[in-house]
Amino acid sequence: MAQKDVTQENMTQLNAADHSAAYTAQDRWLKMPMAEYIAGYRDFGRVRGYCRECGRYGNCWACPPYDFDETALLEQYTTISLLATMITPSEGVALTPETADRIIRRERQRLDRMLVKMECDASVPAHTARAFFAGTCLLCPPEHCTRRDSLPCRHPESIRPSLEALGFDVARTTSGLFGIDLQWGRPDTPPAYLTLLSALACSGQQHTRD
Repeated sequence: MAQKDVTQENMTQLNAADHSAAYTAQDRWLKMPMAEYIAGYRDFGRVRGYCRECGRYGNCWACPPYDFDETALLEQYTTISLLATMITPSEGVALTPETADRIIRRERQRLDRMLVKMECDASVPAHTARAFFAGTCLLCPPEHCTRRDSLPCRHPESIRPSLEALGFDVARTTSGLFGIDLQWGRPDTPPAYLTLLSALACSGQQHTRD
């Protein structure tokens, strides 16, 4: 059974002189058994179909297809702590594509560092942990990923797959477990907020943020 979510809120501005990108980031954690999350929110065939339509499919080392058994990877963990980050712009700030991209990159840097630290802290001899990032790899520009040239990844120790890359329905997760409906911007109507979904999976009696 999913445990009650824990909420943390941070007010952030990209830099002191840039009032066009001020926003609030609210982190909400929810921990549940991995088997329950797989059963209720993984729709591999349908979600993988969306991946195949993306230009990063087969061209980015963080994205599918993978050379490992994805189901076996997930099933080695007993729990998953889901992290929904809701990003709300300050009054007067419009989430244009350019502003949204800058904010997402800023938040991804914060979240990715935090999750990797939690992964390292939770990985001790009797346990293992695995972080899942919110979206694709940001370490290299898409056109410069070495996978396009069939070469090894430049940063294999730093990349992590996303939940959607492993077949999880992110929209169903955020709405069903956090009460957050994903919003998609239109050319004439930017979204009211942005949502990122990350996670930390653990085996054994791990204590993540509950």
